[in-house]
Amino acid sequence: MAAVEVRNGYKYYGSKSSPKIVLNQLNMNVMRGSIYGLLGASGCGKTTLLSCIVGQRCLNGGEVRVLGVKPGEPGSGVPGSRVGFMPQEIALVEEMTVKETIFYFGRIYGLTDERIREKFKDLKDLLQLPPARQMIKECSGGQQRRLSFACAMIHDPELLILDEPTVGLDPMLREKIWNFLVETTRNSKLAVIITTHYIEEANQANYIGLMRKGVLLAEDTPTNIMIKFGTQSIEEAFLILSQRQGTEDQVVDQNRNQSVALPAAVLPLEVIDSHDPTTDEKPPIPYEETPNENRKKVFFTTKGRLKALMTKNFVQLFRQPSGIIFMLLFPIIQLTCFYLAIGKTPTNLELGVYSGEVDSYSECFDANLKTIYNANDTCHFNKLSCRYILELGDDIATRKYYASQEDALKEAKRALTVGYIYFAHNFSESVHELIEDGIHASDGAVDNAELTVHIDMTDQQVAYYMQRKLRDKFSDFMNGVVRDCNVSSALVKLPVQFQDPIYGSTDIEFQQYCAPGVVMTMVFFLATLMTAAVFISERMDGIWDRTLLAGVSATEMLWAHLCTQLIIMTLQSFEVIMYIGIVFDTYNNGDTTTLIGLLTLTAFCGMLFGLFISVFCKSHTEANFVATGAFYPMIILCGLLWPLESMPRFLQDLVMVLPFTIPSISARNVIEKGWSITNAKVYNGFLVMAAWTIIFFVLCLVGIRRKA
Repeated sequence: MAAVEVRNGYKYYGSKSSPKIVLNQLNMNVMRGSIYGLLGASGCGKTTLLSCIVGQRCLNGGEVRVLGVKPGEPGSGVPGSRVGFMPQEIALVEEMTVKETIFYFGRIYGLTDERIREKFKDLKDLLQLPPARQMIKECSGGQQRRLSFACAMIHDPELLILDEPTVGLDPMLREKIWNFLVETTRNSKLAVIITTHYIEEANQANYIGLMRKGVLLAEDTPTNIMIKFGTQSIEEAFLILSQRQGTEDQVVDQNRNQSVALPAAVLPLEVIDSHDPTTDEKPPIPYEETPNENRKKVFFTTKGRLKALMTKNFVQLFRQPSGIIFMLLFPIIQLTCFYLAIGKTPTNLELGVYSGEVDSYSECFDANLKTIYNANDTCHFNKLSCRYILELGDDIATRKYYASQEDALKEAKRALTVGYIYFAHNFSESVHELIEDGIHASDGAVDNAELTVHIDMTDQQVAYYMQRKLRDKFSDFMNGVVRDCNVSSALVKLPVQFQDPIYGSTDIEFQQYCAPGVVMTMVFFLATLMTAAVFISERMDGIWDRTLLAGVSATEMLWAHLCTQLIIMTLQSFEVIMYIGIVFDTYNNGDTTTLIGLLTLTAFCGMLFGLFISVFCKSHTEANFVATGAFYPMIILCGLLWPLESMPRFLQDLVMVLPFTIPSISARNVIEKGWSITNAKVYNGFLVMAAWTIIFFVLCLVGIRRKA
């Protein structure tokens, strides 16, 4: 019975109108208990043919049957445990040890741990494997290739496919592997398909297929091929067949069912096939896996696969220094930078002061100076500007005194100070008139009783800080003056007073306002970058495809990553909340568990966004461009840098559906107002983030299945 049958196999890439044909009406038989050597130059279609046999790709025309079934049919075991596949690339996780790698593939194939140990011992002696605790990245190229071969053999497959298995191996080991394959196929029904550039070593195969430009030129035993062409070697026969091809053969166009001329020959002049087609074979016996502990179902997968996949995921992350930094240290570093650099009181500022009331500023520091005194039941003021200067102190800015307003302005223009304050020469008299006459005071008195502030507005954050502090100080100053004179404040035109707020403190800090948004965006994009990097690396290294060929579905791999990341993101969210609370004494008026839950959901959504990027990006560079391009618009539009109310109305409605806008408001409501998750202004943040999580998850499933 044939282990592999390919009938009229046709495969092309590109469009139907101008296809790049890779396999052209190819026919192939591989019998059980035999070694089939598939020979041909690079680019002739060998790897594509093998990928179609194992179900990784589909033919555009023709049919493939493996072990009596079509690859990919439910319960066929192909791809899966009935087939062992060793790709050209190493396709192993560099951070895993030799033993962990063997156990990874053994568990994926459903073997018990005891059986894996037995097989590992046998294969270690046969293939001269490195020490069990040696990491893959520390192995030489030959050692890695031998380990890759062992992973393909660990589960005793019925069909073994080896794509260039002996490249980089010494002649003694190549001979040992060939002897093992010959002995194994002689005493069992194991079928082996092996591709090699070493044509002469294929003499030990039972059958040889000579392939060129997507066509099987000849298929027979090595001896019959050499007899047929009167040569002493398979290599000479291959050269003769290649030369006998015409230069203007015909290609069958599968889409239009007619022949078109190609400049290069792609159809054989003669195909030698020693296998008689079997027309009355009995249908194959349905394949059933032997039940064991590792094959028990756990939700979406088996116990062994879940253990193998999650172990691999954790090993990849924790054995890479960059992985530990990304997961644990980066959040700490970024939060430390934020809390140390943002929202703190500006220091080392110099503020100019000019008062027209004093001839010498030493008068203001005279302990005997009285700025307010009562005489004849009347409140009198004397050099009130000195009182304000003293109350101002150096906590806001270092004061620098000037003899004239022109000097103060000149140095402010030279940026030697951040600005200056100015008191009119009749400041005290004007304040007295304002208190005595109230609303009937002259316009001149009202103007001269005010504090005049000139601030350099080029640095708006410093300017805002200075204006706010000077205004608050002046408000306190005027309240003190009125209080000392026992005058009702209702009769006096005072600066605007800040009343006690409903929530938060009177002195609202920019840092506390920004903190929820900063933490959420940081957690989201760290998860995005980390996940995209892991998935792209797996795909580029061939680990993703090799795991799929072992029978693991893309959905199983996705769920395993989700479970792994959920654990990591929960720990990371807990770490972030505890760190900013303990180290920076950030208050939280609400439930910490609610915040951790929202942050974990945010990180989970970011992970899916990273997976979504990795599905459609072919390289790390492309993924970084996409992630960076998405990061800045979200930061700018989520209300983190500037209030949403300042945006045009249509933009306000648009940004409300972004991943950070409403969730950031929800986090702020928990921290500042102490609201619980039952409040609509809190749980709507969870709903928005959950919606984006579902959207990214569905897009990932669609993309992964299309790619697979």
